[in-house]
Amino acid sequence: MQGSILDLAVPLFLVLIGIEVFYSYVSGKKVYRWNDTVADLSTGILFSLTGILVTIVSLWVYEKFRIFCSLQTLFGVSEIPLDSPVWWDHVGIHWNFKNLAGWIFVFLAVDFVYYWFHRATHEINFLWACHVTHHSSEEFNLSVALRQSSFQRIFEYTFNLTIAFCGVPWQAFLLAHGILKIYQFWVHTRLIGKLGFLEEILVTPAHHRVHHGRDPKYIDKNHGGILIFWDRIFGSFAREEEEPIYGLTKPVTTFDPVYTNLHVYEEIGELMGKAKSWKDKILILLKAPGWRPASIGPSLLPTPIDRQRYAKFDPVISKQRKITGVIEFFFWTFLSLLALRFFKSGNVPIWKLFPVILFLIYGFHHTSKVLDGSPVNRVSLGILAFGVLILSWILFLL
Repeated sequence: MQGSILDLAVPLFLVLIGIEVFYSYVSGKKVYRWNDTVADLSTGILFSLTGILVTIVSLWVYEKFRIFCSLQTLFGVSEIPLDSPVWWDHVGIHWNFKNLAGWIFVFLAVDFVYYWFHRATHEINFLWACHVTHHSSEEFNLSVALRQSSFQRIFEYTFNLTIAFCGVPWQAFLLAHGILKIYQFWVHTRLIGKLGFLEEILVTPAHHRVHHGRDPKYIDKNHGGILIFWDRIFGSFAREEEEPIYGLTKPVTTFDPVYTNLHVYEEIGELMGKAKSWKDKILILLKAPGWRPASIGPSLLPTPIDRQRYAKFDPVISKQRKITGVIEFFFWTFLSLLALRFFKSGNVPIWKLFPVILFLIYGFHHTSKVLDGSPVNRVSLGILAFGVLILSWILFLL
């Protein structure tokens, strides 16, 4: 299995994170905390591991949908011209403007659909559950861009079937979608100010800082991926005034990547259990986050933040725990990279990777308990030791 353009960009992401860490240190601007950054990277690794099968299945469904249900198949619409828009030879540079128009359409379509998917994840509760992980950090830096939900791609690719309906082949879609995701990485920074006239055209760090703000005036604003004018057209735009307070209106008090992926699903399940009618149960899924049926109580609305009293979740732990947590994190990261490499090489049957992924998920969960200052008992250590034995048996003896 070949890597996508997004896979190729990951080493650059890590280099840029390192540069931002170094610059923030020498400039005295504290934009990183080691525990929060470990949580960001752990969540990003789980996103990569769990996304292997999701991406393969989603692209297969995408292409089948394009073949059988596209405008070209159903109504005989002409194919979108997507050959090279530019080439050169001994005469000079040549342009094919039909191909150029085709690629412009693809990029605009991908950005437009992403805007509506992203907006829907903020305005529909069951979709918010698959996106909330990305907003759970109380910091805002380049590593936060990697804090992604393990479930988001399932719903995002469903929205992207509209692009398949237009007849865009999966290879062209994946290229444009990868470029969109690469673009979104750099806007997760506090170290770049406003960018003049570009603020009127593109999603910039200032616009995206607003998007991650939990201040009432900033909530559910600036959903665009690359172009900011979707937000301007559809009424979801806000300019950055004072720097936002980042994170959720109900902060998560843990660095556990498993909990940050699942906690809203748990809340939804509890609310649906309390709801008295099927109508209310369905509305809990479809209404905005914070909505409550009258039988349960008033809806939850964002409230202003007392900036003088606001404190981030930042537990004080011993030096030994810090060292242990960091060592564990690098160990799980190393195993994760091996698992991804083995899968892409095709040398390991995919069924053997499932127990490996489950074990790694538990490993990152265990590391978060170390960083949170939670008790680590012998049962947890026993599970880790037993997991090593079982995985060794599966990988090397079966």
